[in-house]
Amino acid sequence: MNRMATATVLVFLAGAGAALLAQEHSPAPSQIVVQCEEALHQHDHKKALSLVQDGLKRFPDDEDLKIELARVYVHEQRDPEAIAALNAVLHRNSSSRNAKLQLAQIYGYRKDYKASDRLYRELLTSNADDEAASLGLIHNLIFEGKREEARQQIQQAQQRHPASLGLQRYSDDLASASSRGESHAEKIHRLQAGESFFADNSGNRSFYSSQGMLYQLSRNFFSRLRLEETSLWKSGAQKENVLSGTAEGRLRLNKFISLRSGGGAVRFDDSRSRALYSGDLDLYPWKNLLLSGGYSRFPILPSLDSVQFDLLAEGWNSRLDYRTRNSSLTGALYLNHYSDGNHAEREYAEALRWIGGNAFAVGTGYAFRHLHFSQQLNHGYFSPSQYRSHLVAAGFRFRIGKIYRGEYVGYGGVELEGIGNWNPAGEVILQNEFFFGKWELDANYSRFQLIQSTGAFQANAGSVKLGYRF
Repeated sequence: MNRMATATVLVFLAGAGAALLAQEHSPAPSQIVVQCEEALHQHDHKKALSLVQDGLKRFPDDEDLKIELARVYVHEQRDPEAIAALNAVLHRNSSSRNAKLQLAQIYGYRKDYKASDRLYRELLTSNADDEAASLGLIHNLIFEGKREEARQQIQQAQQRHPASLGLQRYSDDLASASSRGESHAEKIHRLQAGESFFADNSGNRSFYSSQGMLYQLSRNFFSRLRLEETSLWKSGAQKENVLSGTAEGRLRLNKFISLRSGGGAVRFDDSRSRALYSGDLDLYPWKNLLLSGGYSRFPILPSLDSVQFDLLAEGWNSRLDYRTRNSSLTGALYLNHYSDGNHAEREYAEALRWIGGNAFAVGTGYAFRHLHFSQQLNHGYFSPSQYRSHLVAAGFRFRIGKIYRGEYVGYGGVELEGIGNWNPAGEVILQNEFFFGKWELDANYSRFQLIQSTGAFQANAGSVKLGYRF
């Protein structure tokens, strides 16, 4: 009897252990989706259906598995069942982005463009940075014969996704169609004017005014003209003005490489004029990533005291810019020779991560800055032997319909000049953007509690820009 009881316990334990082992090694929903996609890629629809159905038995409420089931139905040409499955997901979660996107794609290839367009527009209203929704809507508009609207959508999307290969393909396709006489491709043109004011606690004041125009001469060539005037003054001193004008051309050789070159002149308050120039290579090795490097000469105008030296800087620069819907990583390096004999090295990096939707999101990040000058000259600009700052960022961004977008970010941390002690530092940046048809208005304010290019420790700055697309 004892032997039978012992055997029964052992069998029970072995079965329970096997069950636990099987449960431990059973794939998670995300793994099931990957396995299912691999089966679909191999045209093994039966295996894909079996995988997702087995997964739903273990995870009956998993949204991703339900959407994957709809994808399997689509591959099996069971569109009504796929639509029903996705509508069931949306009934439980009306804001499901993946379900809406999949449903919009199904309606699109069934040529129910009205329903498909409605879903794509809902996605873009919820998140204007949704590249997949932009691509889907553009695809529909082209097949509906609404080429003018498709071009406008491409222009808007390219401002948010300048490195998108899909958007570039659609732009190229429309341009090719235009060259065959089907229609005239709309080009990107923009006029912009801006004013900004800067004031620090050392009495430095500056007013910066600019006017510019971006003009697309052909599908792959852009030109930019810019006129600038900077007024600098202090209490009890005469105001001095510096004028400059530059022109830049940008040639896109292919989807991976662009060349930029520019030239112009600056006229200082003493009527002396000097040449300005720049040349850059832009690389787009993969989606959302820009790598840039070049050589340039530009004026140095942080304060009234600096104007008397007619300062210019020239040298190498490089930049990294990676942006996705909810994150960004930027970095820059400058190695410059100043006309007063000084040499400067600057590094800057910032990473931001946003959590939330397009209507409202909170973000956090980190920013680093390093400056090094070979000489500490008293020529009206901050020239430390060593300077570093480490700032933590936190803020929020939000959108009100299609007419307003705001981003408010604060930075706090420490800064160090030379070999002294670390000092508290911070800044607040408030950005506001308004959209009225083809008009855009930006109104921004910044408060600084860290060392500025003038050498002051506190400063306020405000700017206004007005742009028009035509």
